[in-house]
Amino acid sequence: MSECQDSARRQLLRFALIGMASVVIPACRDSTSQRSGGPLAGDRFPDIDLPWLDAKQTPFSAPAGVPLLVNFWATWCEPCRREMPSLEKLSGLFPAGELMVIGISVDSEVNLAREFSLQNKLTFPLLSDSGMRLSNETLRIPAFPMTYLLKRDHTIARIFVGARDWTEPTVIDAIKHLLRE
Repeated sequence: MSECQDSARRQLLRFALIGMASVVIPACRDSTSQRSGGPLAGDRFPDIDLPWLDAKQTPFSAPAGVPLLVNFWATWCEPCRREMPSLEKLSGLFPAGELMVIGISVDSEVNLAREFSLQNKLTFPLLSDSGMRLSNETLRIPAFPMTYLLKRDHTIARIFVGARDWTEPTVIDAIKHLLRE
């Protein structure tokens, strides 16, 4: 076998391994993310004091007494991008006051996240944590996407690591069950 053919095979094997890893790995890591050690289920979720992704002047204020599904995502994270359509559908499945879906982009370049949200016609509240103050410093999120289901008192009912289809009946039933507790 020639050296050229051997090099080509190694290159092909490298691409295959990268492709397999992208299918198997359910979440993306950011090189600046710290190890876990953030809040757990049962803990109170910190106040969300972040700007809107579309640069509205008033900061977002989470409505009191409304359960929240808070999803941290990034445009550079393939699993994050894949789950956005199902989050959009989920946001329309619950009447106002029963569940509010909130997306928090950790992109350092806010315009990328804005463009993504426009292209995908996302209508649920989208906020920016471009400096990763909340996601990295306060919550210590180790991977994206990371989603927190918060009860009416904004204590954490459950933490979901990695992407999922939020419209699957079992997922919706689990959310309803957790919100009834």
